Amino acid sequence: MDLVGHQGSRLPAHRRGVRAVAVVAAALTGFGGAAAVDALTGPTVAVADHFGPGDGLTRYVVTAAAGDATPGFLAGLDQQDGVDSAQRLYDGRALVAVDGPALPRLRALPGVAAVELSPSVPVLGTASDPWYASHGWNLENTGDNAQGQSPVLADADIDGSAGWDASTGAGIVVAVVDTGFDSDHPDLADSLWTNPDEPCGTVDVDGNGLAGDCHGWNFTTNSPDVDNGAGGSHGASVAGVIGARKDNGTGSAGVAPDVTLMPLAIGSGGTVDVNLGAEAIRYAADHGAAVVNASWGGPGTGPQLDALRAAIAYAEARGVLVVAAAGNDSGDRDTAPVYPASLTEPNVVTVGNSTAADTVAASSAYGATSVDLFAPGELVFTTWNDGDYRLVSGTSIAAPQVAAALALYRATMPTASTAELRAALLADVDPIAAFTGRSVTGGRLDVSRLDPGAASVGYRFTSMTAPVGPATPLVRATGPELAGTYELVLGLGMEHGGEIWALSGEPVTIAGTTLTTDDAGQVTVPLGALTTVEGQELAPSIDLATGRYALSAQLLVDGQPFGATYAAPLLVGDTSTPAPDGTTDPGTRDPGTTDPGTPSPGTDPGTTDPGTTDPGTPSPGTDPGTTDPGTPSPGTDPGTTDPGTTDPGTPSPVTDPGTTDPGTPSPGTDPGTTDPGTPDPATPGPGTTDPGTTDPGTPDPGSTDPGTTDPGTDPAPGDSTPPPVVTYPEIGPFGLTSISPAVVSTAGGTRVTVTGTHVPDGVRVRIGDTREATVVSSDSTSVVFTAPALVAGVYDVTVFNPSGTESSVLADGLSYVEEPVGGGTTPDPAPGTEDGSTPAPGTTPGTGGGSSVVTAVGPNGERLVRSAAFGRLGSSFWSLDCSTSCRGVLL
Repeated sequence: MDLVGHQGSRLPAHRRGVRAVAVVAAALTGFGGAAAVDALTGPTVAVADHFGPGDGLTRYVVTAAAGDATPGFLAGLDQQDGVDSAQRLYDGRALVAVDGPALPRLRALPGVAAVELSPSVPVLGTASDPWYASHGWNLENTGDNAQGQSPVLADADIDGSAGWDASTGAGIVVAVVDTGFDSDHPDLADSLWTNPDEPCGTVDVDGNGLAGDCHGWNFTTNSPDVDNGAGGSHGASVAGVIGARKDNGTGSAGVAPDVTLMPLAIGSGGTVDVNLGAEAIRYAADHGAAVVNASWGGPGTGPQLDALRAAIAYAEARGVLVVAAAGNDSGDRDTAPVYPASLTEPNVVTVGNSTAADTVAASSAYGATSVDLFAPGELVFTTWNDGDYRLVSGTSIAAPQVAAALALYRATMPTASTAELRAALLADVDPIAAFTGRSVTGGRLDVSRLDPGAASVGYRFTSMTAPVGPATPLVRATGPELAGTYELVLGLGMEHGGEIWALSGEPVTIAGTTLTTDDAGQVTVPLGALTTVEGQELAPSIDLATGRYALSAQLLVDGQPFGATYAAPLLVGDTSTPAPDGTTDPGTRDPGTTDPGTPSPGTDPGTTDPGTTDPGTPSPGTDPGTTDPGTPSPGTDPGTTDPGTTDPGTPSPVTDPGTTDPGTPSPGTDPGTTDPGTPDPATPGPGTTDPGTTDPGTPDPGSTDPGTTDPGTDPAPGDSTPPPVVTYPEIGPFGLTSISPAVVSTAGGTRVTVTGTHVPDGVRVRIGDTREATVVSSDSTSVVFTAPALVAGVYDVTVFNPSGTESSVLADGLSYVEEPVGGGTTPDPAPGTEDGSTPAPGTTPGTGGGSSVVTAVGPNGERLVRSAAFGRLGSSFWSLDCSTSCRGVLL
């Protein structure tokens, strides 16, 4: 049996041809603003009337008397008459699938402490009467392409083509936790996820206990057969809604047509197993998925609900969002919960089903506080597991559109937290009267507000595999017309110890000129004066040893970033075996090291290493990445300042590099003055004079020096050095009053605090014109964010409310420098690495002077520097196939 091949029935080739699919122009199908998309003509498409047979097995959860389901215990269960399979659950119990009821027999087995039924819940699609073929109304509703629905309202859609202008989801992995897949469907084959650490076969290479999980796993049969035969139709239909390929001459398109799909089967036909759902969510979180789609659910209590809730919390700690279908019982989820839809974990998004007239579908569940938003879900054209297509209805079909949309958001907001992605998606809905009071947002999914600025410039990476020796990848840039002086910043990273480091000191030869990469792994190549970058190509030559490398590209125009940074994998030599340093799992960090931007297992994202305190971040044990903006952490007085921010009564001991001497007046400012009415936090008290300044009681009326810092006093012995504070005179509607620090590293990752008098809930921060910063925490008087990686320069800091209707701008508020400057960034922690943890074997921490550079020696003596930018690339990065050509992923 082909372990990853399709197990269901096929239509003969001559029968499949009767679909009469034709490619038509965008203007004719309503897919304006995007390339031509497939539409259907000719005969109608069948309406789904069922999702295939179940497997007829009953599943029980078995608890071993010894406390853990050891391999021997599982083998004993597997040998019992009628047992189809026995597998270990994450908590040490066993899940046993049997042919028919066997509860008394299982309870009587030696070594068994307890046996309970493992609940099955329905998948959440619905079947209906036959309809005509869909023309993609859910993506672009023209008013006449939703046959079978009446009335139809033009533009009652998600504006899919506008979303594609910003991203198509390339490089993002969505896990389809469902009943199966169709791995050779013409609209799905190219979307199938490949496990970078497990070849197909019978050997468990990556050590996760699942032999041959090269494209996902079938938890239902405990095998690598992700298609799951005729029982996988529901999962195949969900997969097509997410990622059916665009412009390939067949079918239609998914919401994220270039996304990677990770199929994880947890049931067959019309039901799935809740305990297996929990297992699959954990697998997805461990193997690089950004989003999990769960188009199933039902009532739940007891251990299975605890397991599901724990799995979703596990996913949240690893930056994974879970999208849940609200249900097809027309019920109010506020009063009749089902799970996972009714879970309140901050990474769960619950979706109802809307019609082509922007009304709540008759079968859809709703809830003013429990259903987040609606998405199209009536008679949506999608893939089926017989190689063909169906029209499918239900919240099962609405939910995957939201999962796909979140993949687009992740692609355009690569450094955002799960809370930020969720907030951005919900803030961008189209408000619809019919959904008011029936959902949290009162709106329908809309992807048209994705920022196209990140995608205005693109790259094509080719020749990205090479033998050992000189590698010559080709980078081609594309972009709109813009006259200026162009440069291309190329970055080179190298995998070592499961982490991607910047490769420093590496010679790169371009057009006969040899440049050397800096500690960010970068070289800057001048392109000259151009009116457009379209068609520009570079072929750098780099002498590389066997290994997995990352090549990044970022255009500059007149010294400023133009578009976003993209990266693609560069594979040199035989990379199918472990690297010389013993690396096997690219997503696992070298013991003792800290993953920049990725939480260690069991640690809340965003927290610092226990025992250390990152200046400007919450104290250890606080989860700053998941706190609802404006809501204090448990146990915190809502009126207190954000933990870790500088106490206004504590003097700042150093001066911001680049500013004038604290005792020397800035040009044009009355010497020694302060902002009238704004006390200097370091001033001993009323009536006293700050050393080095004139009498604060005689200021020049109206003058303010926002660029200077408080000279302060020496900190007490043993104190860490807080960053300098640059003050402002209540800028904009939010009354911004300070930023600290104001100088950060180009590598990104520095925590920055901005204070104000009226900071809004759900605040967002942008650096420069396009780069979104990751908000760690906020309250009414401050916002703490992580500075993204950017090239050296001075950038505006824009703080705006969730809807973007109001903003305050700190002009030239943040300066980026190539190397951290003493006092300009978060100071060196002690002892060791930049987070105060023990240095990784073979690494060297910064040596003071404010530097937070951590270096390592590669397997061939390479100088490696820890990189926040490259460190954000997950294990799914290596599954991107760039052997011929690819667009890379947003870095």
